[in-house]
Amino acid sequence: MKKAPLALLLLLAACSQPVAQPEVASISTPPSASAGAAAQEQRPRERLDMTPEDLDALNAPYDQCMAGFGLDKKGRAEASQSQPMKEEVDRAVQACASKVPLPPWEKDPANPEALDFAQRVVRCLREKGVRYVEVLNEPGAEMITWSLGGPNNDAASITLGLEHAKECEIASSRK
Repeated sequence: MKKAPLALLLLLAACSQPVAQPEVASISTPPSASAGAAAQEQRPRERLDMTPEDLDALNAPYDQCMAGFGLDKKGRAEASQSQPMKEEVDRAVQACASKVPLPPWEKDPANPEALDFAQRVVRCLREKGVRYVEVLNEPGAEMITWSLGGPNNDAASITLGLEHAKECEIASSRK
């Protein structure tokens, strides 16, 4: 018996006309502008644990885009073609820019913790015996990372650093 009035109330509410809401000014980003920004942010992103095969697959769309312009991923013409003009290469690079993978978040300059991550990796590499290793954080660089070998390109530091880099990156990502 108690359910009948509730059911009637729900039925009446469902059949009634919605009340018109007044237009209110908003400071949010217009949908068209936010859609463009979202599309730009859809670039693929590398991960620290990616294998060489994973990286090849991640870079394949960019490589295919450049190939559509008759260029390799570095903007050079295929062997059978003459070198294109700078404007043509610039046009291809701009058209394919949305397919260039972003660096791993741990190395991305947009990440406020990227410098701390790089310092942890350097500390780990030094613990593994790498003598010449330092944080590389240049203004405008695509990523914050580290440099091996020092000013004299110490071969032992480079070899040992490359041997332990992936291990130290993964360990450092766990804090």
